[in-house]
Amino acid sequence: MPTALFSFKKLANGRVMFHGFLAPSQTAAETDMKAHAEGCPDFGPAFRADQTIEIPQEVETLPDFDGDDLEEWLEQFSGESEDDGDVIDMDPEDR
Repeated sequence: MPTALFSFKKLANGRVMFHGFLAPSQTAAETDMKAHAEGCPDFGPAFRADQTIEIPQEVETLPDFDGDDLEEWLEQFSGESEDDGDVIDMDPEDR
């Protein structure tokens, strides 16, 4: 079943960072998350130290990698609709 896997990490300032992985199955999402943890200096150490919380959610469909499609998927996933929301497309040079 398609899965959205969310992993949460508490930051030193008390806020929460999350990483998310969308995959055709929970196993595939977990594989992607573990691969990401290998190279991410913010997430990896916390993940390896068991300082993250993972929450898998089965979903009906996976969105395409398109701002509008992702926004629509999020609205369906959350059960909310926001008519005036804007998609923010970041230029890779701005990251």
